[in-house]
Amino acid sequence: MQPDGASPAMRVAHRLVQSLGVDGAHRAIDLVLDGMPVVDVAALAYDWKGTWARPKQIPPAGSWRSWGFLTGRGFGKSRSIGEHVHEEVEAGRLMSLGLCAQNEGKSAELAKVLIDTAPPWFLPEHLVTDGLVVWPNGAKAFIRTPEAPEAIRSENHEACWLSEIQSWPVATREEAYSNFLFATRLGYARTFWDATPKKRHPILTRFLKRAEKDPTKHIVVRGTMYENAANLGAGVLADLETEFGGTTKGREELLGEMLDASENALVDEDWIEHSRRRMPERIVRRALAIDPAVTARRGSDRTGIVEGGTGVDGQGYVLGDYSGKHEPHEWAEILLDRYVKGHCDVVIVETNKGGALVTQTLRAAAKERGLSVVVVGEKERPQHTPGTVFVVEVFARGPKEDRAQPLATAYERGRVSHVIGVELGELETLLTTWEPTPGARSPDALDALTHLMVHLLELAPGSVDHAAGFKGIKEIAEKLVARGRSAERPSNLASMLRSYQGAPKI
Repeated sequence: MQPDGASPAMRVAHRLVQSLGVDGAHRAIDLVLDGMPVVDVAALAYDWKGTWARPKQIPPAGSWRSWGFLTGRGFGKSRSIGEHVHEEVEAGRLMSLGLCAQNEGKSAELAKVLIDTAPPWFLPEHLVTDGLVVWPNGAKAFIRTPEAPEAIRSENHEACWLSEIQSWPVATREEAYSNFLFATRLGYARTFWDATPKKRHPILTRFLKRAEKDPTKHIVVRGTMYENAANLGAGVLADLETEFGGTTKGREELLGEMLDASENALVDEDWIEHSRRRMPERIVRRALAIDPAVTARRGSDRTGIVEGGTGVDGQGYVLGDYSGKHEPHEWAEILLDRYVKGHCDVVIVETNKGGALVTQTLRAAAKERGLSVVVVGEKERPQHTPGTVFVVEVFARGPKEDRAQPLATAYERGRVSHVIGVELGELETLLTTWEPTPGARSPDALDALTHLMVHLLELAPGSVDHAAGFKGIKEIAEKLVARGRSAERPSNLASMLRSYQGAPKI
């Protein structure tokens, strides 16, 4: 964290460490604090703006209408808004506040934030049974939940605090949000809000568009978890970076990135939505695919593990995504667990990175369970046999953008369905944000999914789409039929063709 973006206290500490060293800085700070009256030392703990707040945590001046935080987790969003609420209430500008998080329990936790951040001379009381937080001057915060949006209509407010909007229930979030907007109409009528980015979230998207249109009235604070590192536990960020660095979850929850579908992405989000289905009654073939990483150290690749199957109609189904930073023994155990539980027929293994060691690792783990591993050819279609794990080894050749094209075509034609109720958010984000440009490194889960569907749907990698030469025929035919039905339709086929714009002379 650079001093310019730090709190006043951290900037002072940084300068002392630079000039005196860590031990010297401690002694200097202790000397100053020991010389202060006890009351002043206690008051210093509650000097939010002057001592502890980072610049991004202080609300802007002026007559703005909304102030929101769309940041990584652990940024200090709740503390920032809570401190501002106390300041406004104590000044008498805010006497009625609407308070809402994603459910009843989380809304109650938000009330606790107000209690915990309040100064001792202005401590509010949490009236749990009444769903209220009441300050000494009579100001009230009404605790509500988006799960019961009709209750939000009962009071009017000078401000509302809408927390963790990305997690509000889909079924009621729009009604809850609109009810708060209508209820917040007294005084300066301000909205405070906080959220972790979530791709294509409708309310968050509207907040961003509103801020883009009028940035002085609607302020959005962006930031990462790293900016609040000084207030996090030792080693927390390093562990999270090891686990989620480079992943969609890491980009959203660590870095605070608002991801969106790319126009040049491999798969269009509408293709996924239009083909989403419930779990079929019968899976004809079931398989797992893995694109393993050599290690699980910090900075190493992730291991892509995806499970899928085909229905009686030949439709491909994505049944699970178990990708992550796994040690070899860990991904082997995941594969075997899913293979046995799902009665899978085969495991497709990419050998580009680990070569023969990949199958050897799986064979060693299988032996401990009394299972045998049998390697079969790419074109073989073994059936599930208790006690046996069938493995197909594949070596991916050619540019990744070419290898992934059959998968994209299958999605476009509606041949792949994501099963409703299965957690595939990370995988779907990869599909709709990764752009297949020459030389681009594709995520390992995407590679595993490609191998899986190429096998299950018997797609030909790099094959020519023979239907491409007929693109446009349907549109031409429709135009010809439409002209043929008109009052001035041509008398023969030749004149019909001549009448079609761009058709050759006959």
